[in-house]
Amino acid sequence: MSNSAADKTYAFFETQLNKKLAVRLVEQSASFFQFPPLEIEDTALNNEELDLLKNIIEFEWLIFTDVLAVDYFLQTSTENELDFFELDAVRVCAFGEVVADRLSFNQVHADVIPNEINAQTVFSAISFYAGENNLNNLKLLLIKEKSADFGIVNLFKETNAELIELPIYRAQISGKSETIKLKTLLKNGAIDEFIFSAPEDLIALRHYFPDENELKTIFEEVKASAIDANIYQNLKENEIKAHYFIRQ
Repeated sequence: MSNSAADKTYAFFETQLNKKLAVRLVEQSASFFQFPPLEIEDTALNNEELDLLKNIIEFEWLIFTDVLAVDYFLQTSTENELDFFELDAVRVCAFGEVVADRLSFNQVHADVIPNEINAQTVFSAISFYAGENNLNNLKLLLIKEKSADFGIVNLFKETNAELIELPIYRAQISGKSETIKLKTLLKNGAIDEFIFSAPEDLIALRHYFPDENELKTIFEEVKASAIDANIYQNLKENEIKAHYFIRQ
């Protein structure tokens, strides 16, 4: 942390991981705001959705949209006694290296890892791998948070591919009374630097700012800092100009 910390205003999520960070900023007489984290839970899948899991081999592609989608997919699959060996016969697309790493940690290989996480890039990456002439025969399962919308859904529908969305977990912002204030501070430039400590931080911030372009615009003015190389890469893949958080 630089000696000019006291002249800046920071923000980060109020998580266990960031407790030491908050203490150090206090010691440096720095100003900071803590954003309430997400409240997360698995979704209660209906019989039709459970059948999608039990018949996963019927899909050519699984698309994992974030690390929490990976975690809850694996948790729900285990609870419902999914045969993980069946995943070897299915192609997997991971929304970025962090998601691919979470899959790899659980012995699931990602075949496609787009270098940017936007609808056209993801669509193009899968299309190139599958072959453009084969798109109308594809059956894909998009594993996601319940309220999240993804542009690739419409892109695949235009090719007559069958893309099914599976909401595997639900997230909402806690501490809603503080939400409007914190969003306004970030949008209006009252915060100099936002510190990202975990992949979940960007997932959470997207719930504060569902409009992807709005979030990118904010970080044209506000410095987005990552505590390590994985978070740095995660920000870059999501087209947010990233910096490393400098600690002293």
